[in-house]
Amino acid sequence: MVVVSAAAAAAAATSSSSSSLAARTAAARGALACVVYVSEGRRMDVLKAIESFALKRMTKPHEMKMTTKRDDDDETYNNNAVKLVKTFIDEPYNRTGFTFAVRTDDDFDDAVNGGDNNTFVVLDGNKGQRKKVSRLIANKVHEVATSAFMEIGSFKKHSATHPRLGIVDHVSVHPIGTCDMDVAKEAARAVGRRFGDELGVNAYMYGHATMVKGGDGGIGGEASAKSGREKDTESNRERRELAEIRRKLGYFSANGENETWVGASDVYNRMQKWEVKPDFGSSEKSDVEEKGVCCVGAVPFVVNYNVPMICELSDESQEKLALDLGKQIAKRVSQRNEIDGLPNVQSMALMRTTTTSSTSSPSLRNNKMEIEIACNLLDETSSTTRTQLQKKIEELMPELLVENVLRGVKLNGASCQIGRGYVTNLQPQDFLDAVSSTSSDDTAP
Repeated sequence: MVVVSAAAAAAAATSSSSSSLAARTAAARGALACVVYVSEGRRMDVLKAIESFALKRMTKPHEMKMTTKRDDDDETYNNNAVKLVKTFIDEPYNRTGFTFAVRTDDDFDDAVNGGDNNTFVVLDGNKGQRKKVSRLIANKVHEVATSAFMEIGSFKKHSATHPRLGIVDHVSVHPIGTCDMDVAKEAARAVGRRFGDELGVNAYMYGHATMVKGGDGGIGGEASAKSGREKDTESNRERRELAEIRRKLGYFSANGENETWVGASDVYNRMQKWEVKPDFGSSEKSDVEEKGVCCVGAVPFVVNYNVPMICELSDESQEKLALDLGKQIAKRVSQRNEIDGLPNVQSMALMRTTTTSSTSSPSLRNNKMEIEIACNLLDETSSTTRTQLQKKIEELMPELLVENVLRGVKLNGASCQIGRGYVTNLQPQDFLDAVSSTSSDDTAP
């Protein structure tokens, strides 16, 4: 696992060259955060190429040798306000998350611009300014996604021990602090629309960005706008959950040997069986097999908390037993468990790594297996916290071990222990701190 953090960008405001500017800059009260997950975590040259676009400033369409359709007259196509806050490279899972943020509170104008129009200003609740920040996020995600499709290649060739549905697998947009959910919703829909219109990517919207099917049932950016599929869903409570899309498209069901996910043929077949069609994109088989599909949503900030379970096994035959134990734990802590599951917790067990080493006896080998209880805390502020989740998992592991033995499962001396969980993404204050930096040369390392 490699973590490359760009949070140090905020520290640039304390440098001598920008001290006077930093002195005039108030701490950010609102920000829009966006996380883009791509299905690559092992080829460092590929990731560096993608990250170069994530870090790039003042990008214009012709620099990427592509044509883009934009609904504004801004000639600068300015992404200076969008900052890469963190890059999380997860090599064992062959997956990387790029996290961006843009400031959205009205202090930004007075503290930074001073007549310099190199940065867009977002006034919360203002429709025109919401449109501008939506374009900023959509532009940046479009650049990173375009690079990912060019650099990673065909989805047919991708394989991983972490579930995924596409080359660009998931884009989540979150309001932070005083930022309004409407800002996140508009940004997410802008991302989905450009995915379908310009990149040929089939996108399913979820959360507050959920779309409503119109009368003509059309698919794609223009069709969806005309058919009313961007109708607000707040009144009729038809909000779609990310987990529902993933279940329908096979995200939780490994389609390769040894708990691996390969290719996308099963994704396309599942799409045909599901009555819900992608909100943007063509639904063409070739597009799905080459690029997969992407889930795009606007939701409150989600904490990704992973808890490792380390198992010492006497032989390889016990690997399935250990993974089954992990799955039992994940099922028990999930909010879908109506008996004693934890509210606002989504969870699944994944096989992270396995190692084998010889002992002094030729007939014996030590097998170590790391299983991860990967969890999403949907509302840690007012619901289940990571501390409560950690405690529950630690209590469940020995209890379930005993239950397995009573059912006749032969563990033959195998032992498992729960490690300390860790957060793979940032916290809300991290985003506010990062976007408070206003130096023109602050960049992620």
